Amino acid sequence: MAINITHRPDLDDRVERLANRLGISGYGRKTAVIEKALRALEERVGNQVTKAQIRASLKSYHLNGDRLRQEVLRLCPDIREPLSQTLQEELYDERAVPK
Repeated sequence: MAINITHRPDLDDRVERLANRLGISGYGRKTAVIEKALRALEERVGNQVTKAQIRASLKSYHLNGDRLRQEVLRLCPDIREPLSQTLQEELYDERAVPK
């Protein structure tokens, strides 16, 4: 289905303003602006994690947690405090922001 924004003067004006701000001119400028907007939205949506993905990841950690913990302890035998605290200190700064 073709999209004809000329039936929506408000959208047509917005696309024109964006084309000007982006420095896009000439024939096909409106299409170029719409394609740019769609690419930006696709990138944004593509990075979102679904609840199902989070559940699957948590299930994997739950099922493999002991094995993973043992592997880390095997690779780093000098860890004396709780592993979770060591990982927290290694991965995050004092404000709990990833390093």
